[in-house]
Amino acid sequence: MSFEDVLRLTFFLDATDARTYARLKIQFQAGLVDSFGPLHPPASFVAQPPERGRSVALEAAVLPSRAAGVRVRRRQLDGLPYTVTTGADFREIHGAGIALESAGGSISTQAKEAFERMKAILRRERLTFGQVIRQWNYIEGIVDVRRERGKSCQNYQAFNDVRTIYYGASDFPRGYPAATGIGQATGGVILEFTALDAPADARVLPLSNPRQVDAHRYSGRVLVGGPIAEVADKTSPKFERAKLVARGKTGIVYVSGTAAVLGQKSVGRRDVEAQTRTTARNIAALAGKENLARAGLPLSPDGGALSYLRAYVKHAADIPKVRRICERAFGPIPALYVRADICRPELLVELEGVKVIP
Repeated sequence: MSFEDVLRLTFFLDATDARTYARLKIQFQAGLVDSFGPLHPPASFVAQPPERGRSVALEAAVLPSRAAGVRVRRRQLDGLPYTVTTGADFREIHGAGIALESAGGSISTQAKEAFERMKAILRRERLTFGQVIRQWNYIEGIVDVRRERGKSCQNYQAFNDVRTIYYGASDFPRGYPAATGIGQATGGVILEFTALDAPADARVLPLSNPRQVDAHRYSGRVLVGGPIAEVADKTSPKFERAKLVARGKTGIVYVSGTAAVLGQKSVGRRDVEAQTRTTARNIAALAGKENLARAGLPLSPDGGALSYLRAYVKHAADIPKVRRICERAFGPIPALYVRADICRPELLVELEGVKVIP
């Protein structure tokens, strides 16, 4: 692998205030230019402190081996870098660090600007939101509630309403993206995504979990606060529990941010171990044999185990407990643990991951 094969970078920073965040972001942005030159891979800087007191953790999406005819290009739009990977019959777009150019404003204002910039990249590449297969949404103060026009509005709900507006202009014949909506200590709203102009023989399928209601079908009972001004009523989170992309006998399952939710209700309140076990079982159902069989993929002996795991834990002291349960559930796979607020105040842990087949 060479530097040319780095598609997207995500820096997780030990920053709990805006000043520390800005300092670390400038420091690592300079390192990017030193390492890659001015046309560097797209990068997000997320205010989620890594485990064990580290000041930074870095996750890289890379092309481990390049088949004949596959080309990686880095492009920019209004100073925002993104990566285009092309083959004979496909294109894949990676974007990161998509955010309001200047700090400030409400979460809904920041979300609108971020989605506007993401839409511009997709339009330039002749794609739509309907071709996004994986998206990450980092939201400052995700469960905070503010007053707007005399009504209460939760930051996560405001984000979901903005997402619904932007998604409303696209068709989603293959389902919504797999996605994670997660808190960060500062930094406003940051988007990352992978979009795919898929080959004709690819199967791109939304995956559901029989243990859970699809998030985009949530009722108003579990949505907090009122809607933003632009929508008549508060809207549900527009994402699938997982997304499967397969071709022939190979494939990849993108598992969305998953928590201890059964039906549409949170379970295991105030018990991080119970929540982690429930979450692991939810992921096993998503990446298990029934969903793989739907796509005609071989049933691997590891069942619903993952190839990679990212864990968001509300309290740093709980990370060792979460790690022990995850290692029993998924085995010795590469994993990243960070501290972050989850999208419901009572939830203490959220897991996401990738399963590669075979």
